[in-house]
Amino acid sequence: MPRVTFYLLQQQSTRAVRDFACRLTDKAWRSGMPVHIHTDNAIQCETMDRLLWEWREERFLPHEITHSEIKNGESNAPITLGHTDPGNIEGALLINLSSGIPDFYKNFHRTCEIVDKSPGPVEALRQKFRDYKNDGIKPELHDIAAGGQH
Repeated sequence: MPRVTFYLLQQQSTRAVRDFACRLTDKAWRSGMPVHIHTDNAIQCETMDRLLWEWREERFLPHEITHSEIKNGESNAPITLGHTDPGNIEGALLINLSSGIPDFYKNFHRTCEIVDKSPGPVEALRQKFRDYKNDGIKPELHDIAAGGQH
């Protein structure tokens, strides 16, 4: 059974969510875990790609955007980004930045949802939380203080 963790940020900005996604990606990759960042569309994917390149000057995060034709872990990059099903990436972390729960989340060892305190995202959080529970998952919830580390 996959593990699902919600991170509730104190900030109210999409940039805070993306920055936290970069921090989680860095931490997971440095611990040896492959990472896939799932977005709603190509534009969001390209935005995250740019942030991963620019996130920290002193840290390189080896990543690539995957497309639907790259399946079942065929990418050589330890960090992938996409808006379609990436296939099964063994032992990987899924950082879900999309508005819904991807059908393939159970192919991942762990799924992370990152939400800021804006009214819209909080409502989406509640719905996702209920949807995971209805799917038999017991999600964890972590409040992240401004600037806090995880």
